[in-house]
Amino acid sequence: MPFCTNCGTRVDAKALFCANCGTGQPSTALPATDFLDTISNRTASILCYIPVFGVIPAIIFLASQKFRRNIWVRFDAFQALYLFVSWLILSSALPTLISGWPGWGLEHVMFLVIRLFVLFCWIYLLVKAAQTQQVRLPVLGDLAARSAFEQL
Repeated sequence: MPFCTNCGTRVDAKALFCANCGTGQPSTALPATDFLDTISNRTASILCYIPVFGVIPAIIFLASQKFRRNIWVRFDAFQALYLFVSWLILSSALPTLISGWPGWGLEHVMFLVIRLFVLFCWIYLLVKAAQTQQVRLPVLGDLAARSAFEQL
């Protein structure tokens, strides 16, 4: 059992204060660490490519101090963000803009195929990130590479 730092009486190891004199006791707890310190580059890249919800970790990784100079994770985060924005445009904005066109069934099938393709891209990039391989999508990858190197 430890002793009080002020009066020298025995105190419980978990006690915050001495029962005799009321002096605060030093804590033996581990110092708080940033939760991002435990995340590896591979895990960060994988988390960026979770379909639809990966945009949240991507933004966190881009804003964090740990990954600020890590080109690999920054590229994956930017590419995931650009893929999410393209999915938003394809799912929400574009069908609304051309909903008045004749041939109602054909464009819905076309949008379904395009959205499935984007979902396939997300899953493909997730698997490649798990294998620690970096894949550039044709247009979005170039934008992501430019964005990743821009703020260094």
